[in-house]
Amino acid sequence: MKNLESMGALALGSRLKRLSELLFRQGDEFYRQKGIDFQARCFPLLQLLCSHGSLSVTELAELLGQSHPAISQMSKKLQAQGWLYHEIDAKDERRRLLAVTPQGYELVDEMKPHWQKLKKVLDGILEVSQNDLINNIELMERALASSSLGERVERLEKQVRRDQVEIIHFEPMYGDDFYRLNHHWLSKYFYVEAIDHEVLSNPQEKILAHGGFILLARLSGEIIGTAALIVASDNRLELSKMSVDERFQGFGIGEKLALAAISQYQATDFSLLYLESNRKLLPALNLYQKLGFRERPAPFDNSHYSRADIYMEFIE
Repeated sequence: MKNLESMGALALGSRLKRLSELLFRQGDEFYRQKGIDFQARCFPLLQLLCSHGSLSVTELAELLGQSHPAISQMSKKLQAQGWLYHEIDAKDERRRLLAVTPQGYELVDEMKPHWQKLKKVLDGILEVSQNDLINNIELMERALASSSLGERVERLEKQVRRDQVEIIHFEPMYGDDFYRLNHHWLSKYFYVEAIDHEVLSNPQEKILAHGGFILLARLSGEIIGTAALIVASDNRLELSKMSVDERFQGFGIGEKLALAAISQYQATDFSLLYLESNRKLLPALNLYQKLGFRERPAPFDNSHYSRADIYMEFIE
């Protein structure tokens, strides 16, 4: 059975229309996700008015290559939302011009960061098939069908947020943050055991003084995550006290902390890196598995954590 794809360039107009509708639909959905009541197809009109100050419907139709009724319909929607208004042409009182309201300029300022991300996402798709229009259309259709604009921007935002996070070493001024983040995590999933309270309350004495390390994730001056390497017997290090602020979970910050902890271990003379966890923490276990930790029989009879039911060692 023939389809548009099999017709090649002969169906270019239909292919472009289908692609534009897909982009408009996903663009509208993206704006809704961001809490903005804006239609993607109105973007060029609003941008032109911001650039020119004011234009007539006829001028907008010519610049956009669209019909006069289509421009009128879009402009009426933007007027109804308070983003455009009509003014009289100072040179010709018979001409009515469209211009952007102060609220419209506020909207544009709010939208600029989102437009920059959308452009980056779309440029990334097009880079795969440069200078080939038909292949680019097919590529964009497949790409947007598998992952929408909103999903792609979300991934981009996560990566940007993760890149902004710096991993630093513990300082006494961050003692309250170290306690707060770990206490909250333990209280949410289990409960704070005596050994937890002792270590969290005295990180300098219980971890650092014995040759261990505490790593912190800092974003814009705020501590949002922790990880500790605690010296154990037989020249081993335990990866412990992994916690990320709930507001920043899902951005890959836990992975960034764990990778930094592994790098810290590799720079030492310790013979083994291990951790203890609980099998119900599937996301955490999947991360540990991804980073090279493997389940092994515990070398001790009883863990010092009552919640622990799995022992894993880092395999280089």
